[in-house]
Amino acid sequence: MTDDPAAAAAFPGAAEGRPAGVVHSAFALVRALREAPGPLGATDLASAVGIPKTTAHRVLEQMAQEGIVTRRDHKWVIAPGFGELMRAGERPSPLKVVARPRLNALAQATGASVVLHNVSDGVVDTVYCAYGPLLAPLVPAAEQRLAAVHPAASLWRALTSGQVAAEYQEVHPGCICIAAPAALPSGGTVVASLARPENREVESLKRPLEKVVHLILSDERRLER
Repeated sequence: MTDDPAAAAAFPGAAEGRPAGVVHSAFALVRALREAPGPLGATDLASAVGIPKTTAHRVLEQMAQEGIVTRRDHKWVIAPGFGELMRAGERPSPLKVVARPRLNALAQATGASVVLHNVSDGVVDTVYCAYGPLLAPLVPAAEQRLAAVHPAASLWRALTSGQVAAEYQEVHPGCICIAAPAALPSGGTVVASLARPENREVESLKRPLEKVVHLILSDERRLER
């Protein structure tokens, strides 16, 4: 479990081992696998959801017995039957619907990778990932998504400060990232993270990233009317 106060606050109760913590860990692991572009190992999954590796391994083994997840080449994926069940009743949230074109446009214009997270009731959920071409030679897509919620990621600093925050090559050598938060009318917070190689500056993209976040929320309000 991370020692970062903001990261720890996003996963209350997980370290105590209470039943509620186990249930939270199981759902968090399923969400991480659902959003990942490919299979993930227990270490990466533990880092993504903010729990100890031993806890992740134990919960994954329990879910495997219930047919929720399965191993593939020593990594974990959603089990086929459970994945079909999830997709059958899954409808994209209004936030994801409006975020997709905005984030894709920003990624295309800047070459950066952009990820939107929804932080609500102590849970960090990945809403949408737009993978730009600049990071692909340095960081695979699955690792990019995990890096966005790394304990040293700018996401946690943005949540703590309530404003745009940055990190420079702390999560991954050769990469820099900024994150912009915004409060949801219904409660909770959305945070957009933008990452580029270290030889591409990000300071000039802070205002555009903030603007995109507010446009997404404006689009969502119009969609729900």
